[in-house]
Amino acid sequence: MVQTIGYHVVKSGYGQWLPGDDRGSWSQAWEEQIGYIEPHTLHAGDPVRKRMAQERMNHPAVQFSDAMLQAIADALGRCVVQSNGGLSIAAATIEPTHMHLLIPYSGRDIHRTVKWLADQTTKAVHRHTAHAGPVWCKGKWCSFVFDESQWRNTISYIERHHTTAGRTVRSYAVIM
Repeated sequence: MVQTIGYHVVKSGYGQWLPGDDRGSWSQAWEEQIGYIEPHTLHAGDPVRKRMAQERMNHPAVQFSDAMLQAIADALGRCVVQSNGGLSIAAATIEPTHMHLLIPYSGRDIHRTVKWLADQTTKAVHRHTAHAGPVWCKGKWCSFVFDESQWRNTISYIERHHTTAGRTVRSYAVIM
């Protein structure tokens, strides 16, 4: 049987990757008039669905400032420490619109863990910056990592994430 060795988690900032996005979306059905969309399936962009999602937003889309990025990184580091060895983060990139985390398997429920991380980083952003609105979108993208090759490729992807977007690499070694 294949063993899970970790998880590649992506959390998007509030309003940054809506249902109907041109890049596709993983969202479940939420609007009867345009039909049922099955969950856990990548769906093509749909301008009507995207417009409807934008109209439902109660706050503007969030773009993380440098202070927000630092609050998120610091909170993740505190979570690692508070977990007493139950959580580590092997690689991380925190962008103005989203973050990627590579989390080694620990036996803990990854969905509860990511929810806790989102909660703690949201509290940190609210505590340490002027931002008072939502920080993260509902849900997450989480892929299971099963082998060393996939693990190394995910680390490389996360490390390259800044440079492919034309930014310099930021280190979040405190998290690991």
